[in-house]
Amino acid sequence: MSREPREFERTNTTILNAALMPLTGGYLDNLETSAEAKTNIHLFHSAGGMASVGAVRERPLTLALSGPAAGVAAAGKIANELGLGNAIGFDMGGTTTDTCVVIEGKVQVSSDQRLAGLPVRQLMAAVESIGAGGGSIARAEGAAVRVGPDSAGAEPGPACYGLGGTLPTVTDANMVLGYLNTERLLGGVIRLSRDKARAAIKTLSDAFGSSVHETAIGVYRIANASMARALRRVTVERGVDARSCSLIAFGGAGPMHAVALAREFGIAKVVVPKFSSVFSALGCLTSGLSYAEQLTVRMPSADWDEAGLAARCNAMQDRLSAPVLAAGHSSDTIETRYIALIRYAGQSDTVEVEFDLPCDPAKLGQDFKSQHEKLYGYSTDEPWQLETLRLTVTAPPQSDIAMLNEAESEKSKSPISVDECWFDASGPVSTRRFERGALPVNWVVDGPAIIEDNWSTIVVPPGADARVDPSGHLIIEAGGDR
Repeated sequence: MSREPREFERTNTTILNAALMPLTGGYLDNLETSAEAKTNIHLFHSAGGMASVGAVRERPLTLALSGPAAGVAAAGKIANELGLGNAIGFDMGGTTTDTCVVIEGKVQVSSDQRLAGLPVRQLMAAVESIGAGGGSIARAEGAAVRVGPDSAGAEPGPACYGLGGTLPTVTDANMVLGYLNTERLLGGVIRLSRDKARAAIKTLSDAFGSSVHETAIGVYRIANASMARALRRVTVERGVDARSCSLIAFGGAGPMHAVALAREFGIAKVVVPKFSSVFSALGCLTSGLSYAEQLTVRMPSADWDEAGLAARCNAMQDRLSAPVLAAGHSSDTIETRYIALIRYAGQSDTVEVEFDLPCDPAKLGQDFKSQHEKLYGYSTDEPWQLETLRLTVTAPPQSDIAMLNEAESEKSKSPISVDECWFDASGPVSTRRFERGALPVNWVVDGPAIIEDNWSTIVVPPGADARVDPSGHLIIEAGGDR
């Protein structure tokens, strides 16, 4: 149940929840039956935290976009760990790319999201998803090339996988450009084929009378342009200048495109976290319990009711804390975050302003005006209204990314190979290829270079440089034209 206005969105949310209840309920029943009695099962939800089986059973729609939200939650932890301030999470997988902005270390959450084209009224991480990933198929449309949203999927997958795929994909373009290593088994299982990738891209290049490498560069750049549009939406709509952000790149394909994307936005720093290819799983592993709720208040600034606001906050906090306490957490470990959604009289959209209890309406009003000016370029002394109250109750996680360690390997400054890679249409460039786990801490790798492990490949183009920090994260200075 959503205790907010906008009946159409509430109706969509109710219908989607009702449709999912039988399927999700049966799955959860089987999961609980097969688990040991002492197992305390929790599931990650789309607002960026873990919730009990009971809570998910009542609102199964809360699992929608939980995978991307988990990656964003991990990005928020990395942003705090490295003191990045504002950051953009960039998760490029096989079929989609998911982006979200982290402001002052906090993942942004929205109640106005869309699923399958339908608006819903549910708190979710403010993730922008587009149909562009490593498996996205490139095809000719008139005199242009379109990339995605169709995907080759995992089976047959890109042509270079050698599993029967023949259509050109973004991964095949990366293969033709020399970024992927034919000598390494992908995930320890698949040996990539450059010949099959070339054959797939050639079907596209023949249609335009261009070379295979020129076409591969075109596919690479078109995919980046699609992802750039998603980044603009998550930053501009929140009043954030992307140039003030760091780009946190993860997912199977994200680190191959991250620096080129950063340069397009004027972003100076790219971070490829350790375990980047399984970053969403780490977000689940390292997130604590979190429950959130919104309540429409409609309290005008000219008729402020401090006692009424406090009563609503306390009632919501008690309700949201109950499942956290039931899970074994003590009350002194629970943190509560209060957010007021405020608007001027006559406006339809609200501005999020964080506050503490007891709430000072003068300070709240000033914070609202400052945030309004940041987002829209102006503020006035007109009356305002606290439209909606949002509370989030969290408990600390049991694991931390910083505590997860990879097996130590012998350090070396020597490349494992030197290959020919294409970064533009002018021709191939001799490019050193390094094993990520062997790089000494803080040793600077000048581009062009490829840094790889068994699960991911990081492209460091000419003009950029990279180093591994003491925590195992790869820090890249994008360089180039910014």
